[in-house]
Amino acid sequence: MKVRINGKEIETGEKKTVLEAAREHGIYIPSLCDHPYLTPFGGCRLCLVEIKGRRGYFPSCSTFVEEGMEVRTDSNAIRKLRKMILNLILSEHPNACLMCSEKHNCEEQKLTIRKAAEVTGCIFCPKDGDCELQEVVENLKMKKLDFPSLYKEFNVEKKDPFFDRNNNLCILCGRCVRICQDIRGVSAISFVYRGSQTAVGTVLDKSLVDSGCQFCGACVDVCPTGALVERAVKYEGMSDREVKTICPLCSIGCAIEAKLKGGKLISLHPSRGSAVNQGQACVKGRFLIRDIVYNPRRILRPIVRKEGRLQEVCWDEALETAADCLKKYKCEEIAFLTSTQASCEENFLFEKFAREVLKTENIASTLSFSPLYFLKDLGRENYFEPSLNFKIKDISKAKTIFLVGEDVALSHPIIWLEIFKAIRKGARLIVVSPEEFFLNRYASIQLKVKPGADYCLFGYLSKIIMDQQNRLDVSQTEGYEFFKGDLSKLPMSRAFEITGIDEEDLKKTAQILIEKTPSIFIFGANLVRSSFANVNVASLWNLALQTKAEFFPFTSESNERGLFELYRSSLDKNKMLPQIFRDISDGLIKAVYLTSPVPYLGKGKPEFLMVQDSFMDNNSKEADIILPVTTHAETEGTFVNGEGRVQKFNKLIEPIGEAKPDCWVISELARKIGYKDLDFKNPSETMKEIRKAIPGFKNVYYSRLEKGEEVFIEEEKNPKKGFIPVKYKPVYVRTSKEYPFLLSLDYSRDYYRNLKLSQEFKGFRLMRNERNINICRDDAKKLKVKDGESVTLYSSFGKFKRFIAVSDSVPEGIVKTGFLWNEDPDFSPASLISFSSPEKLPLRFIPVRIERGK
Repeated sequence: MKVRINGKEIETGEKKTVLEAAREHGIYIPSLCDHPYLTPFGGCRLCLVEIKGRRGYFPSCSTFVEEGMEVRTDSNAIRKLRKMILNLILSEHPNACLMCSEKHNCEEQKLTIRKAAEVTGCIFCPKDGDCELQEVVENLKMKKLDFPSLYKEFNVEKKDPFFDRNNNLCILCGRCVRICQDIRGVSAISFVYRGSQTAVGTVLDKSLVDSGCQFCGACVDVCPTGALVERAVKYEGMSDREVKTICPLCSIGCAIEAKLKGGKLISLHPSRGSAVNQGQACVKGRFLIRDIVYNPRRILRPIVRKEGRLQEVCWDEALETAADCLKKYKCEEIAFLTSTQASCEENFLFEKFAREVLKTENIASTLSFSPLYFLKDLGRENYFEPSLNFKIKDISKAKTIFLVGEDVALSHPIIWLEIFKAIRKGARLIVVSPEEFFLNRYASIQLKVKPGADYCLFGYLSKIIMDQQNRLDVSQTEGYEFFKGDLSKLPMSRAFEITGIDEEDLKKTAQILIEKTPSIFIFGANLVRSSFANVNVASLWNLALQTKAEFFPFTSESNERGLFELYRSSLDKNKMLPQIFRDISDGLIKAVYLTSPVPYLGKGKPEFLMVQDSFMDNNSKEADIILPVTTHAETEGTFVNGEGRVQKFNKLIEPIGEAKPDCWVISELARKIGYKDLDFKNPSETMKEIRKAIPGFKNVYYSRLEKGEEVFIEEEKNPKKGFIPVKYKPVYVRTSKEYPFLLSLDYSRDYYRNLKLSQEFKGFRLMRNERNINICRDDAKKLKVKDGESVTLYSSFGKFKRFIAVSDSVPEGIVKTGFLWNEDPDFSPASLISFSSPEKLPLRFIPVRIERGK
């Protein structure tokens, strides 16, 4: 439609506000409460405009354009009105610097060092030069204040991690409150008090940690003043360069912008307009990456064990020693562990090196624990190829979301944002988990299934749906008769006994799945980290197929999908990680080349251990050779996120110390061993080889990725689907008098390469609580233990000591602790994995007992 603004005719789309239309065409209208991520609010009133034919003034942020509308944004009357409003705002905001006549040559004029607890002027404010209030003052040419200034005298809040809160600089625009409530779905903060005492705070003045804040940084990013600022970079000043890249800390692959100053990484912010994260981030991507890159655990020089001690050496000596050591072993005695956090280019060379240079088939990774692995396994056995690609934004279009075994608000916050959008549109959320999650407050139904009974629960839901007359006719789908026969052996009379779910709740859930379509089934890694992995996935697949729902398997690591695609054709040749651990303990594997973080090997250390990584950990301390490699910030390459979307990350800074890219290390080591066909000078050359060798990457070109084009892994156009046979034989995870509790065997998602984030960063540790044993209040009373008390946890596998944390999210009889990747030598997860049979993973729930410490 055509509208006229300040006499200029412009064209704009429908459902645009006057403010949006003006900004699109370079017309400035001041505003402090409006933000592209938020719905119109009309709070600050600075954006008032005149509209021809209408009396009064209208907030342009909440007034929508109409055909032929004539708008005036900058008359004398409007300017006078805006100055009056700005006067009122500034009367409660430090303003001396804003209107100082000498502010343009301030550096020359100030003669003394300022020492004060409070910021009272722009030159001392961390947002100086990047403050929207400054911009408005400049535009309106404010020279003096007509009202007396009032200092609010709030204390600066510094007790929470990552950012400071200074309500003396707050202008009550409400952006932080609205983004926390409307976009993030957390509502950790709100307006508190009334009248002139109104401020942004928490209920009962709790800390943000206690208020459930996820520290995503969204409030900091939308704050127009210095009221909310990132503590670590508060006084770094303005950046001199920005580079777009991809966050490497989970499988979403959020687009982020890195701010640099003098070649140093200062901070990272979510990119606006990203198709994946749409300007949002999580605590890890927003606040931890800089400290990861500059972490004191970084390995900066090659290290070789000499006479029992680790000593720094030059690269040439380290590579020569590594080549000589590897040559001593037969190919079947060497294992190579690749990484789900390394780029596609790096992993392609890793496998090529292992197969062609070391000539070993002992290749494994944490892909052994991926939902993708089990889905492919079931597809191969039943002659179908499941589609793995999807788009995150499609989740918000669903009418029913069936979420299994994953606290996505914690593990995949960006996925939670899409679920929250769907819920706000009226979608039903069904959560299957014995635990209480943050998002359960939004769930229509929570099915607190008994440990180990997930697949039986899905079977019962399928049986109820099949027995009802409904429009979801799938009787012609391949395998339907076998599916129907399997369900007939599942007795409804034992539903509660087997699953712990009341039959009425099962029927309500089934009814929602029948009536509220389209549906999306989301499941994560917890569903496959047990001996029931195959039947869990098969039964859930059948239920999704029966209800004609989309089926989204969630990966955990930054390049888990990429590694899966690279190794798709060779997965049958590769070994599962449990088998590698068993072969190490049995002496069949004598040399291990680690490029991936794995549980602490402890007493199971092989004869020769070589680590290629960025940080020191307990496995590194036991190594014979350590080769330091760059982080993702010091190189470039591609990741494939959980959607199947291929994304390029860019080099931000020069390598620190003597760290080298993984590709360089592998190529040089191959040359030292005598193999010269692995010399790839840069990642783009490696991608050319990947395109030739891997069908799924045939359309992946750096030129397309750098232009921002959507590039997905190539899949079959019409993948074959069918029901999978499932034998419903309920297996109970039993406790005993000696071991009365069940330990929920989880793993920490919070690591980068071999750096455990919750151990390294105090603020992050406050959020995760992974060093504690979490139990419910009733169990704490029975044990007569108090919150914070030292205890020892025992099982048939070993023991470890922790502190008790009384938690409302843990069900009775369950012990929860994130420990699978921790490095506790008494209770090594490696021993748990190697204890299981080669074909299966260990039970997710392990019987344990707790004894009070001294």
